[in-house]
Amino acid sequence: MDIEEHRQGLQDLAERYRYDVSYLLEFLEGSPSGFAKFADFRPLSYHREFLSLESYWVSKLAAMQVADCGACLQLSVRMALEAGVDRALVEACIQGGSRLPEDLKDIFDFATAVSGYRNLDPQLEARIAAQLDKRQRIELGVCVATASVYPTIKRSLGHTQTCSLVEIEFAA
Repeated sequence: MDIEEHRQGLQDLAERYRYDVSYLLEFLEGSPSGFAKFADFRPLSYHREFLSLESYWVSKLAAMQVADCGACLQLSVRMALEAGVDRALVEACIQGGSRLPEDLKDIFDFATAVSGYRNLDPQLEARIAAQLDKRQRIELGVCVATASVYPTIKRSLGHTQTCSLVEIEFAA
């Protein structure tokens, strides 16, 4: 893929999700070969094979709240809704997870702890071990780990912003 194809893909992303891709365009312009490698990474950040749709997006939204409280979280909200996640579930995640069903509350708490590098509560660890098999836990780990990549690149390029109110809306 050449620079123009990457640029067009980013513009499409920006328009589809009403997301500011200026930091990604800066990345592309500043290091085309680095961006090409990043582009190869991007499918990993959306990989879902073994987790349920709900567990995947609860994990992603929980991790994104630790990594970012603005535009990247809003993008994840829009993508979750577009993927078919129930609006009430997304709202519960954005409001801290307390209104999630018990199994998803555990997923939310686990993803939050993992993404925040906190020690895991042994009882939560036991419930997650009973709920998720090894493949699902690997996938959850990938989901959580990749959530921080975009906000980290954004911050490193100086594209930080104050926290913003997240809209729970269906993508247009």
